[in-house]
Amino acid sequence: MLSTRGVLGGLVATSLATGLAVGAGTGDEVAVAAAAPVPVCAEAGPYAPPPPDSVGTPAGLRLCPVRAALEIRTPGAVLDGLDLTGGLVVAAPGVVVRRSRITGDGTVPAGVRTLDGGSVRIEDTTLTGEFADAAVDGPDWVAERVEMIAVRADGARLGPGATLRNSWLHDFAPRPDRPVDAITLAAPEGDVLVEANRVRLGTGPGLGSAVLVDPAETARHESAGERERRAERRGPVVVRDNELGGGRYTLLRDAAAAPLAVLRITGNRFHRDAGAAPLRVRGAAELRDNVFVDGGEVRR
Repeated sequence: MLSTRGVLGGLVATSLATGLAVGAGTGDEVAVAAAAPVPVCAEAGPYAPPPPDSVGTPAGLRLCPVRAALEIRTPGAVLDGLDLTGGLVVAAPGVVVRRSRITGDGTVPAGVRTLDGGSVRIEDTTLTGEFADAAVDGPDWVAERVEMIAVRADGARLGPGATLRNSWLHDFAPRPDRPVDAITLAAPEGDVLVEANRVRLGTGPGLGSAVLVDPAETARHESAGERERRAERRGPVVVRDNELGGGRYTLLRDAAAAPLAVLRITGNRFHRDAGAAPLRVRGAAELRDNVFVDGGEVRR
């Protein structure tokens, strides 16, 4: 049986459903008690970086099951080796989520969402299942070697200061009531990087774009404080060295999208499976060295 014995480090999380701290549990249950520590999985063993070509939860790793919606407010908290059904809200700086699996059960907005000045690094983790909004959402996060599979929502929504790198997004399972996009760039001021990812959205009903450049999306969920911090951010939006496929337009920036400081789309490789066109970009942008995987230049 998996347990959550080990060094707990005095970290504290809060259940969004109950308002109480969520503590370590065993089996399929999580004990709820005041001032309990964040569950840490001793069964996963000491941390060792997976191989460089690994993506998602490392194969063969033993995870500790946790069923909860967690709000992390302890700076520097580390969540390692969890099989979490629910999701995380990160409202503290320097949080790390690694070697885990996060499964949405339809009760939370996102698998991982930042707010109130929170920041998080997500690595070697798989996200799947149903979320109200997106698998990962918000500003100030870095996701590396992450897999998103069978997600019934948008994949990644990148606000200011967000980076998605070396990750694999595929086999989305959209709900019938709204289309999904694998990646949405939602930061008018920029400071966003999408680099060296593989994205295969597929085609068919309910599938939007592998990459959607739509800065207006950032206003949907942000608080007044987040809007203030966003106004101070400046930087480019960069999409480079990715392998992209699927969607009606694989990479889309519509004419109605809010203006961006700088948009660079360079060195990407496109599959020939878009419903309408691989690339449609309206407005100012640097477009360079984008090609089809089987040869030939891709133009806007």
